[in-house]
Amino acid sequence: GTQETSNDKPSPSHQINMKVPTPTVIICPGNGCSNIRQSNWYGIIYEKLIEKNIPCICKDFPDPLHARRDRWVPFMRSVAEESSPGDPSNVILVGHSSGAQAALRYTELYPVHGVVLVSATYSDLGDAHERMSGYYPQGDTNPYLFQDMLTNCKRECWYQFHSDDDPFIPLYEAEKIRDGLGLSSTYNMLSGRSHFFDYFDELETVIDVLISED
Repeated sequence: GTQETSNDKPSPSHQINMKVPTPTVIICPGNGCSNIRQSNWYGIIYEKLIEKNIPCICKDFPDPLHARRDRWVPFMRSVAEESSPGDPSNVILVGHSSGAQAALRYTELYPVHGVVLVSATYSDLGDAHERMSGYYPQGDTNPYLFQDMLTNCKRECWYQFHSDDDPFIPLYEAEKIRDGLGLSSTYNMLSGRSHFFDYFDELETVIDVLISED
């Protein structure tokens, strides 16, 4: 009989039949959330995705009060590696507020399938506590590396949500992120949603679109 060697390549038909696993959605919360499942809409979207057999990680982040970049980005990397060990890039980051800042900075370093930014800001808005978190440009230092972000996640797989009555983050801040990434149709200004504390259906819709993207 024929002898199989360990370096035999699978036949093309075998490769075609291999289904790419569904990306894992990682919920990246705002700061101040010591119990993520009970905070804002994080637990609700988690339940909805799990019900549809979409893998989702919704767990407490370390350093919840300060949300420091040097704690959050490595933590998110470890979550990606644990939840998608064969391919840590097969994840969708859903970041809200501080979590959106962490998603931006994560994607400067690592490839991902998609990103949803909710209530993202460009600057620390003069807030000393926010400045300490390490996410924000300071003059010429610590710039956003938008080109690296787009290398690691193609432009059509970035979605952004902001409201015109966000009490913390003016619209022009969100628009600077939008313009840095060059977003147009995937940028959503939804009127009257404040800082997106409440669940919104549009979130589930764009996650479904991202899941179906190759």
